[in-house]
Amino acid sequence: MNAALAGLLAALVTGGLVMILAGAVPAPRPPRGERLSTGLSTHLWTAVEKRWRSAPRGRRIRWTAGLVAGLVGYLITGWAILLVLGPALLIGLPVLLADPPERDLDLVRGLERWVRLVAGSASTGKSVVDAIRATRRQAPEILAEPLAGLVGRLDARWEPRAAFQHLADDLDSADADQVIAAVLIASQRGGTGASATLTALAGGLTDRAKAMREIGTERAKPRIVVRQVTAVIGVVLGVALVFGRSYFTPYASLLGQGLLCLYAAMYAGALAVLARRSQIRRRGRILVAAGSGEGGAWRRGTP
Repeated sequence: MNAALAGLLAALVTGGLVMILAGAVPAPRPPRGERLSTGLSTHLWTAVEKRWRSAPRGRRIRWTAGLVAGLVGYLITGWAILLVLGPALLIGLPVLLADPPERDLDLVRGLERWVRLVAGSASTGKSVVDAIRATRRQAPEILAEPLAGLVGRLDARWEPRAAFQHLADDLDSADADQVIAAVLIASQRGGTGASATLTALAGGLTDRAKAMREIGTERAKPRIVVRQVTAVIGVVLGVALVFGRSYFTPYASLLGQGLLCLYAAMYAGALAVLARRSQIRRRGRILVAAGSGEGGAWRRGTP
């Protein structure tokens, strides 16, 4: 009776996860005449198939490995809860243990290279705005689209202040705000002084990128240790389930499988807290549009 009830609960949880996944994917609305003929099962299958096709190859491999691991675990132990717990762990653990995105560091590196390009072009006698136009195609990829928008607004006779405000909003970074404010001031000064200002700004960005790399290296050390510990725990539990199943006999009951889910949820929660604490806290922006329209007014944001 307990095994049957556990199997029913596992099936309900699995069905709920599938429905949540299907609901999270917006599906195109069929024509009015076809809406009544489309059943719920067809909609669910279409949504799941669309999500599967749009997922990266590595993620699809993890999903497949998780489902296979859960099925193998169920066939070995007879625990129905492994049909849900196995895929959840193998799919969720790589996400919790992955390194955070390095978008801020890549942006600082891109800004440093761009500022040096603008400074070099401005040293030949161009204005800062003309130097931005001349070096737009040489800018790093992370800045290509925002700079294209900036040049387009400047060519459309926008006020430089409003055009640079939109660039700051596109990048949405405290580091970018400082660079954009300095570039705007340099564009108003002009001449050789602008080139010297931009060169000094590029040097500061180099130091900033170096500090961010060092901080990222220190923050990665706890994640590496936790990955090693998690791998050891997974291997030990897998071997014990195969060769020492008598030790896990209490978990064959409904209460034991419930406790197993609780332990897994507690461990996943601890990993989520670690992942959140290992991320660099974003600083407050200093260039924030206070009004609507073409850029609005600039005001100093709350740090």
